[in-house]
Amino acid sequence: MIFRLRFSGLNSDSQKGFSLVEVLIGLVLSGLLMSMVAMVLGQSVTNNEVVRTSAGLSSRMFTLRRILHRDLQNIVVGKSVYVVENGFGLPTYNNFLMDGGVMVEASWDFSANMVRRHEENSALEYGSTYQLLRGFSSWRLELLDGKNGAWVAADQFRNRPLSTMPAIKALRLELFFEDGQSLLLVERIPYANQ
Repeated sequence: MIFRLRFSGLNSDSQKGFSLVEVLIGLVLSGLLMSMVAMVLGQSVTNNEVVRTSAGLSSRMFTLRRILHRDLQNIVVGKSVYVVENGFGLPTYNNFLMDGGVMVEASWDFSANMVRRHEENSALEYGSTYQLLRGFSSWRLELLDGKNGAWVAADQFRNRPLSTMPAIKALRLELFFEDGQSLLLVERIPYANQ
C-alpha cells in the first residue's frame, strides 16, 4: 500500500515565488527603512560633532581664562599691565618654562581673530608663543582705573600720557563670536601692584 498525501493548495502552480509587485514593495519598504536609519545616524553624528566642538571650545576658553588669571595673579610687584595696538602685555612670573621664579614678559595678541600669548625672557634667550583660541570676530579690552573707579577703553588707556597713568585694579576682556555669542573675562589685579 502506498499512501499518497495530497496537500490542499500546494500544487506546482502555487510554488512559483514572489510576484514582481511584492518584490518592488519589499524594496521600497527596505529603502525607506534604510533612509530613516541613515537620517538617525546622520543626526547622531552631527550632534556628536556639535558636542565635541562645544566641549573643545569650552575647554579652550577655560584654558584661556586660567592662563590669564595666573598671569595677572603673578604679575611682578610694582609693575602694571600695558596696552599695545593688538592686545596687552605684562611682566609676570607665570610661564611655561618652569613654575615660578622666572620673570617673563607676557604679551597677549588678539589679531587675525586669534588669541595668542607670547612669553619672553631676553636674559635666558627664551621665547615661546601659544595659540589659545581662534574664530572670534572682534574683541574689547577695558581697564579699571583705580583713581576714579571707571572702566577705561584700551585705546584711551594706551593714548594717555605717562604722567597720568593710573593704578589698574582690574581688566575686562570681551570676545565676540560670529554666531552672536560672547565671552566676558573679568580679572582683578593683585593689591600689591596698586
